[in-house]
Amino acid sequence: MALGIVKTTYGLVEGEEYGGEFAGITVFRGIPYAAPPTGALRFRPPENPERWDGVRTCTEFAPAAMQIPLSDRHEKEYYFDGFPRMSEDCLYLNICSGAENAGEKRPVYVWYHGGGLTNCYAYEPQFNPQVLAKKGIVVVTVAQRLNVFGYLVLPQFDAEQDGHGGNYGFMDQVKALDWITENIAAFGGDPDNITVGGQSGGALKAAMIAVSPAGKNRVKRVISESGLKWKIPFKSREEAYEIGKSYLKHLGLPEDISADELRALPTEKIFSMTATRAITPGDMVPDEMLVPGDSVSECFDKYLGKVDFLNLCNWGEADLFGNSVSGLNEKPMRESGKEISTAADFYRHFKNLLGPLYEKYDFENLVSVTDETAFQTAHWLAVCGLAGSEGMNVSRNLMLNRMFGLYMDQKAPEAKVYDGVWRYLIPLEGEDVGTARDCRVSLAWHSTELWFVFASLRKGIPASRPWRSCDFQMADKMSSYWANFIKSGDPNGEGLPFWPSANENYGYMELGEELKAHEGMEGRLDELIHEFVQREYKLTF
Repeated sequence: MALGIVKTTYGLVEGEEYGGEFAGITVFRGIPYAAPPTGALRFRPPENPERWDGVRTCTEFAPAAMQIPLSDRHEKEYYFDGFPRMSEDCLYLNICSGAENAGEKRPVYVWYHGGGLTNCYAYEPQFNPQVLAKKGIVVVTVAQRLNVFGYLVLPQFDAEQDGHGGNYGFMDQVKALDWITENIAAFGGDPDNITVGGQSGGALKAAMIAVSPAGKNRVKRVISESGLKWKIPFKSREEAYEIGKSYLKHLGLPEDISADELRALPTEKIFSMTATRAITPGDMVPDEMLVPGDSVSECFDKYLGKVDFLNLCNWGEADLFGNSVSGLNEKPMRESGKEISTAADFYRHFKNLLGPLYEKYDFENLVSVTDETAFQTAHWLAVCGLAGSEGMNVSRNLMLNRMFGLYMDQKAPEAKVYDGVWRYLIPLEGEDVGTARDCRVSLAWHSTELWFVFASLRKGIPASRPWRSCDFQMADKMSSYWANFIKSGDPNGEGLPFWPSANENYGYMELGEELKAHEGMEGRLDELIHEFVQREYKLTF
């Protein structure tokens, strides 16, 4: 038996029951949580959706938010079901539940997609929620406004909105959380047991909803994949103004155009498919009502209470050269001559990075590499913590995550922090069977964990991977860790290798072909990484 017709605040909804191994699980697609942010509601806080009569059939996904589609490679890797149509009318959520009745109080997982604050969508194939729902979780995936529609900041908006213009995409998150807490019990979820999670840009969305005054302390746990945004600074409102004005100039619009004139423009006149990221709005800005600090760490210092964290970063996404392409590691940058490819490159790079610590720790004897191993070892050390604080590294640093455990132990001793590093290799490309799982070819690159934490691996799909039986076993373990954490704040459970917390002793789990738990400072290399991260981020613990 599955959920049938469900009563929400705004009307009745009916979803679709899965069959086969997922019989009893119901998915509701495209439920509106706010009015369409179009016309007079463009560049304004979201408003309530209109009520409807009868039963609304929720079996089709709503359009994705307006965005510039990512590269052909991204479409091949992630969107092999085809990229959905896009619209400004995008404020919808999707619910997947295995409950039979309302009021079962199953734990709730609210998922925010990545893509910075500019790209991607809530129902990408890799976050198929069926397995987590089968493991007892009510999964909610939330769409919100992105890029110019979600984060354009201009003086004319501030003038009409009491200084609180911009952050519209984050306002959408808050509106969705309001809807979820009001309605999720009807889908078998527990509004008092909400975990939020996200990957990459979604991790920032998750962290901020947990500490924003607008979140009203409704979040019990946070899952951050690629990664914990603890030390991320925000652009000032003045910097955001300049980006907004540059964007208007790119569109050929005067910077003093009125807010109402901007709302009257057709979508294609205000959304540029050719704007560079540098002039495309896509950043949260400080606002005491929503983003109450100049950085995530300031917001944490002020407002973070007893919230459990599970943080994950991936081998291969650390940024060696202040270059975001290197950080994503879609293709080894050594192919373009911008990577470490020899032992000499390796030692030269780390001598420059470490400064006096290089000699203090006798680095050349501490870490031994050859030309063959220099590339993968450099990236491993970088994600462990030996990387500068520029670019993406602020959120993809295992040692920084481990030190966050001590920070939380001092700030909220009852909260638990669990850290992991994803080392599991998969084929670089779907047809790349001959060089599958070779760290000389590709590392555990950005986003690859998603297939495993959602256990969304599929067989026989063009452009998918030649998955092995061990991949499905790994996916079962990873999704079980995630489900356990969502339920209780502790990933550990029957049949799973023990995952130590980071709170007292820097514990973490290495998630590769083997699952290896680590605790404490494991020798001189760990001590070097710890001292380097202390220096780089000005930490005292």
